[in-house]
Amino acid sequence: MRLLPAVAVLSLLLSACGQAPAPAAHAAATPPVPVASDPAQAVLAASQRFGQLRSFHASLHMQGPRTLDARMEFVAPDRYRLQTDEGVQTIIGDTFFLQRAGEVRQVPVPPGLLAQWRSPLPADATAAELQVEALGEERVDGQPARRYRVRHPSAAPDGMLYWINAAGLPVRIERQGQTQGKAFKVTVDYSRFDDPTLQIAVP
Repeated sequence: MRLLPAVAVLSLLLSACGQAPAPAAHAAATPPVPVASDPAQAVLAASQRFGQLRSFHASLHMQGPRTLDARMEFVAPDRYRLQTDEGVQTIIGDTFFLQRAGEVRQVPVPPGLLAQWRSPLPADATAAELQVEALGEERVDGQPARRYRVRHPSAAPDGMLYWINAAGLPVRIERQGQTQGKAFKVTVDYSRFDDPTLQIAVP
């Protein structure tokens, strides 16, 4: 079962750093990105708003000792579909549906293994715990967003970059660091927020 460790790696990456691009809108129709007076509150509110979404799509790219590309879709309350080089796999609740050679096996996974995908920051994080620096406006996939550098004692002690769109939702998170003495960079793009067409069926 080589894929189960890969799933754990993905979830740990996201818990440590904090998801495929949305269709670009015409520039004239794009509202300006609001500038929050308190950057820490802006980041915390975006993380909390994200945790309340009913569905989203995530795209992860890791550069470092190895290159990893993965996509993930979430549908509330507990359905996940992961696509890596190993293929497409489904997790519903605490059951991993391992699909291989035309067969599907049900494998138990630790409770909440993928819950980190639901919140870029810990669910109980407070603004007082965050060190946030506003870095100005920058476009992500053609859409305006505000960029922040964020530090949190447990989720991002070394800091991460955090982009928030005009709707107040995180659209990109980036973290750099070292693992086993080698540098890595992880970029996660989020899109398709509350998209009703996203559905995940039991394999």
